[in-house]
Amino acid sequence: MSDDFRQKFKAFSERMVGLAPRCSNEEATKMFLVLPFLQFLGYDIMNPDEVCPEHHADFSEKYKNRVDYAVLREGQPVIAIECKALGAPLKDDRGQLKSYFNAAHTVKMGVITDGLVYEFYADSDEPNMMDPTAFLSFDLREIAKGKIEDSVVDGLKSLQKSNFDPENIGAEAKRKLVFQNLVQQIEDLAASPSEAFVRLLLQNIGLKHIRAKAVAEYMDLTKSAFAEFVNLRILQRLDLPVKDKEADKPVLVADVPKVDPDAKPADGIITTETELEVYEYAKRRLAFLADSDELFDAITSIEYKDYKGKFVVFYRKERAGRLFDFYEDKGIKYTFDFGEEFGGEFESDELGGIDDQLLSVFKARVEAMGAKGKRSKVDA
Repeated sequence: MSDDFRQKFKAFSERMVGLAPRCSNEEATKMFLVLPFLQFLGYDIMNPDEVCPEHHADFSEKYKNRVDYAVLREGQPVIAIECKALGAPLKDDRGQLKSYFNAAHTVKMGVITDGLVYEFYADSDEPNMMDPTAFLSFDLREIAKGKIEDSVVDGLKSLQKSNFDPENIGAEAKRKLVFQNLVQQIEDLAASPSEAFVRLLLQNIGLKHIRAKAVAEYMDLTKSAFAEFVNLRILQRLDLPVKDKEADKPVLVADVPKVDPDAKPADGIITTETELEVYEYAKRRLAFLADSDELFDAITSIEYKDYKGKFVVFYRKERAGRLFDFYEDKGIKYTFDFGEEFGGEFESDELGGIDDQLLSVFKARVEAMGAKGKRSKVDA
């Protein structure tokens, strides 16, 4: 049912975006964009006892308040809608909507729109005091492109005439505002995890005594873990499950050799957290960029070899299948060498920006060497 509503909302948005160029003023915006939206939600726009234009709510004879449209229930306004001309800024009229919200005690939700951009407000903290932050907002131009968040779909469905509950909209708005803040916090942590957060995660996996010098590397590893989690969800959303035929687990989270940062191997070579991060990132990005099943399956054959001074990532065979060399000691945090044929060296303080070189060299190696289990000119 949710997918059906999603498709209807996308189709409606496409139609509104197509009509938008003909809405040159506020009246045209109301008629051709805003009223159809109310109709889409199930309200009878031809019934003034349900959708009333220029509805008033006055503090006194001196201070008159009118709103462009009010949705009525049992003769009382429950939704107030303030309309602006297409493209006009919405923030200038939030105060006007707020005043109406204060004056009309039965109003439980306020909407500001220019016909394409919509902002929805409630009184989640104090009755008849409009929240400063919208609990739901969207742009029909983005919806028409298929960029429809689940939270928007669920939120809009709750505002349909058959579902809208004026008495509970404040509590629902509060939940959505808290949800938005939580999403923002998670996004901030994913981009820049705090030391306290990283230590908490490490404690949950059994690493309780981490030296201060090692925390920075674990922060980078945490960022990579967040990115891998997101990419896995993207693959699942696109219905592209990551398969490992040996065990029913994703390639992206295949076992990576674990290294004790305090260990001192006999050969003096220590595989660092940054090197492992680069290895994991390369596999994760290729899983996202792969445009064929052969390439996707070939990711399981990517390996690495650590040397003093460089870290080599390769496909199947170190020399013939070399993807890139990675260096940590060149003054820049991330230095890659893909070979002259594939762009040579690439340097950056951030891990990223190597998609083109990485995909090109990987395609070339798989084409030359074949997928695992197939004969090729290199193996022959």
